[in-house]
Amino acid sequence: MKNKTRQVLATAIVTSLLSILIGGFAVWGSYRAEISIIDKHMMVVRDDVNSNPSGAITSALLSLDQNSFDFTLAFKTRDGSVTVLKESQNAILGSKTHLRTTEISIQEGEALVIAASLTDIDKNLTKNLYRLLIFIIFANALASYIAISISRAGALELERTQREKMQEFLGDAAHELRTPLTVVKGYTELLEGKALDGQHQELAFSRLKNEIKRMDFLIGDLLMLAQLGEEGNIEFESIDIAQLVRENVSDFKEIAPTHPVTTQIDQSAVLIGSQKYLQRFIQNALTNIRLHTPASTSVRVSVKADKQITLIIEDSGPGLPPESYGEKIRGLKRFDRSRSRDTGGTGLGMSIMNAVIERHKGTFTLRKSELGGLAIEVHLPRT
Repeated sequence: MKNKTRQVLATAIVTSLLSILIGGFAVWGSYRAEISIIDKHMMVVRDDVNSNPSGAITSALLSLDQNSFDFTLAFKTRDGSVTVLKESQNAILGSKTHLRTTEISIQEGEALVIAASLTDIDKNLTKNLYRLLIFIIFANALASYIAISISRAGALELERTQREKMQEFLGDAAHELRTPLTVVKGYTELLEGKALDGQHQELAFSRLKNEIKRMDFLIGDLLMLAQLGEEGNIEFESIDIAQLVRENVSDFKEIAPTHPVTTQIDQSAVLIGSQKYLQRFIQNALTNIRLHTPASTSVRVSVKADKQITLIIEDSGPGLPPESYGEKIRGLKRFDRSRSRDTGGTGLGMSIMNAVIERHKGTFTLRKSELGGLAIEVHLPRT
């Protein structure tokens, strides 16, 4: 069943239940109120009879006439026979008419029987139930129309947002690819025109190779960002991120032995996620420290498992420009474009890291570290 059909069905069920509960209570309350009025009128007759027990029949007849009660009055003997004293055309004893009756004892074994017709009240009940049914149908139609309109508006807004993101992504991707393509195009034209001597040709080929390699890395990073932005194409599993962090920190110590590292990692921190992409996140964070900080830079890594999992990777390096802390990472964000040129990277590491955490429904913050450099702080839900 399509989501829109489910939404309309759920809306109809909820609207029907609310209408039945509220409307049904109101209809039944009105029905009981009308019967209560008849009971009060019968109580008036009973009180008049009890006030004059020696003239019970006379008091009952007088009470019906004075109060204009449309009741049938009958006398019931000890043997159960019934004699009608005053008959209402709407409340005939022994008929199939729905009656409300009560007995007033006047002597031992004898009683007065008062009967009132409930036909008009039953008709009002039926009429109100039909009105309730019509209201439910109307309310369901209106609620379904509103639900469909909201769903359509939401779908259009989502489509517009996705289209804007795609346009932004394509624009950023084209911008990132333009520089290496321009370099490749320029050197290719020089080589085709044979304008370079042997030594310069070797330098040109070397530059072409580097730029092609750079484009390859860039395309790989762009594809990863595109995959992270798509729904339903990533398999999640149970992961102990504490163990994953320990393994990556161990590798970092081997690759960058001059960086002193301290850790505060809980024994276990299990969540549901993608090991491939969380691995990439941790590697990017540690690689940025290795490439963009002095050799003696201190590093501190902590993982805390509580209601949510908190991962902090920080250093004592130069950090980012002050205005970059707390800034929302959008699109193919770069904080220092010279970094990718100096180190051979694509400069999209932060964007990939942010996309990974967003895909895991977490939060990703860049702040000033207590060590003096950059602190990357991540909060991830456990399930």
